[in-house]
Parts: sequence; C-alpha cells; structure tokens
Amino acid sequence: MKNTPIRVLIILAVLSLIGIIGTQVFWLNRAIEQQDQVFNYNVQVALRNVVESLCEANGKDFPAVNPIEQVSGNYFIVRTNDRIDLTNLEYLISAEIKKRAISQEFEYGVYDCANDQMVYAENVNIAGESTVSVMPVLKNDEYYFGVYFPNKSRNLFAGFDLWKFTTLLTFAVIIFFGYALFVILRQKRLSEVQKDFINNVSHELKTPLATLSLASNTLLEKASDKDNRYLKIIQTEVGRLQKNVEDILHSSQLESRSPLKMEKVDVQHFIKTIIGELKDEYASRMIQWEIKGEAKNQISSNRKLLENIIRNLADNAVKYGGRNVCIALEQDSKSTRIEVSDDGKGIPKEYQKKVFDKFYRVPEAQNQHNEKGFGLGLQIVASAVKRLKGKIVLQSEIGMGTTFKITLPNG
Repeated sequence: MKNTPIRVLIILAVLSLIGIIGTQVFWLNRAIEQQDQVFNYNVQVALRNVVESLCEANGKDFPAVNPIEQVSGNYFIVRTNDRIDLTNLEYLISAEIKKRAISQEFEYGVYDCANDQMVYAENVNIAGESTVSVMPVLKNDEYYFGVYFPNKSRNLFAGFDLWKFTTLLTFAVIIFFGYALFVILRQKRLSEVQKDFINNVSHELKTPLATLSLASNTLLEKASDKDNRYLKIIQTEVGRLQKNVEDILHSSQLESRSPLKMEKVDVQHFIKTIIGELKDEYASRMIQWEIKGEAKNQISSNRKLLENIIRNLADNAVKYGGRNVCIALEQDSKSTRIEVSDDGKGIPKEYQKKVFDKFYRVPEAQNQHNEKGFGLGLQIVASAVKRLKGKIVLQSEIGMGTTFKITLPNG
C-alpha cells in the first residue's frame, strides 16, 4: 500500500510520455506523407507540361493514355512515343520543375525503346546548371525519358526543423523523467531505511532508559543527601533523553499515516489536566500559567495527538518564552480555537516560515542553544494539526512574545 501512489504516478507518467511520443510520430508521418503527395503531384504536373510542350513542338496530340508513370518514390518515367528534342528537353524539365517550386537536384535520362538502352543522361543541380556534354543523334521515334530525384527523402525531411526540435525536446524530457524517477526512488528507499533505523534505535533506547529511571527511583529511597543530588541529576537527564526519544517516535508515527482513533474529548478539562502536570514539571522556573475563555462542547479528536500539540507548544513557551504562558480557548458550532502565547523575546520574521521544519532550530548567539533538543517539537505540532485536519498560524514580533493559533474541527 505504501508504494501505490508512486506506482500510479509512474504508470500515468509513462502512459503520458507514450501518448506524447505516439501522437508526435503519428502527426510527423502524416506531415511527411502529405509533403510527399504534394511533391509527387507537382512533379507529375511538371512532366505532363513537358510532354505537352514536346507534343506541341512535334505537331502531335497529347497521348490518350497517361504517359507518366511513377516507378518508385523518387523515379518517374515519361513515354512520349514520339521524337524527343534533346536540346530542349533539359530546359523544359528545369523550367517546369522551377515553376512548381521544386528546388531539388534531379537526374534525367533518355532511353531507346527498341534496344532498351540509355542513350543520354544528365545531372542537374538545384541552380538548374548541368555539365556540358555531347548530345547523341536519335535514330528513331521510339524513345522515352526518366527523371530521378536522388535526395528526395532527405530534402523532404529537412523541412521539418520544428519537428526535429520537438522530438529532441521530448527525448530530453524522457531522460530527465528517468533520472528524476531514479532519484525519487533512491531517496524514498533511503528515507525508509532512515525511518526504520530511527524507530529501531528509539525502541532500543526506551528499555535501558526505563530501567535507569526505575533504578534511580529505587536508590533515591535509601540514598544519603549527597547521593540524592547525583541521583536527581541522573533522573533529570534520563527524563530529558526519554522526552527526546518520544519526540523522535512521535515524528515517525505522524509520517506513517496510520489510521487515527478518534474519540470525544472535553478540550477545556483536557488542557487543564496537561497544564497541571506542566506546572509541577516546571515548578522551579516560577512560570505564571493562565487559561482564558472556554470550550463547553466536546470535540472529536485523537487524545494522543492533541496532547502532543498542547504539551509541545506549552513546552516551547516555557523554554523560549518569558515568565507568563497563556492558553486561550474559543469555540463555535464548527470549530475550536486554541491559542498558546508567551511574553518572550519573539521569533525574527526571517525564521518564522522555517520553525515547523523537521530538525530546525532558530539560531541563537554564536549558534549556541541554551535549551537542548532535536528541533522536532514544532514539526510534531504542525504534523499533528494537519492530521487532525486543522490549521496552525504563528504570530510573533521581536520583544512582543509569540502566539500559536490552532483551529480544529469539532467533529
């Protein structure tokens, strides 16, 4: 199921490229066929006019049967069944071909029907010039001549520069698409390996951390005052590590897109409970907590995600804010709005668009962070709000504090 969207995308892209190439080849063939038909028609008209001129010069009527036969794509023979004036033949052919706007080199030859042999041949270039040669004396009237265009196919295709360009462009798109697909699949594979590694390491860390926490709690009951000080340091650091591990796990779980368990939640009571726990956790910091407004009606939500949202925003307000944290509630028939504000130094505007990025932390003086962490808190908040089909907005000014405004649907 994970790869279904990518497979669909690949199939659609491949079908689109096949369709584009097929359409281009089809219309290119049609254009070449039409160009070829026009060329053949013009040549036949030109040769017909040549026959008429020869007949007129000989005082004969035009043959009842079509005297022109196209033997191949670029070779035409003309049966005059009459005397051919070699001195005028080349001039007549060149003049008629130029009149029909055919700018191709051609060769012509005269054949003796009785002996089935060529008695005269000449090559004429595009400019209508030919080499000077000695013309034979024709002995009888049983002759016909042929006209050959040696470069017809190449010259016909030479007129399709736009088609050539679009074809090259199409191949460039195909190559780019193939490379992009390769990069996407490789990045996807590396991302999956990274997620598996993070999940495995996080789960492996949870067990020893829980053991350390339990052992330190047991030792605290019997330890002396001096030992208590060190054991409390151990407990604090273990708690911080547990928080970091939980953040990593929550971040991975949010990206997994697994189905959510939705249930009715009394938002106001839920937030009061979390704030009560945070008051005890941050009692040493002397933070002033305030809850304003009310949300009387329950909403349908996921308790774990909602807790992650409130805890991470409140945690950020304590760590990077001032001494006052305010949580405001507002509710109507469709949505519930939660605002978490602090009176800290604020976030510069140039960093506000990046604070929800994974592992991003707002730079501080000399790139030293007083508060430790991985930069996952706000990324978890944004992902959780998105999964709950809500919206989050950041408002912050330097020296005026920071406010995160969250809007969640009621049902």
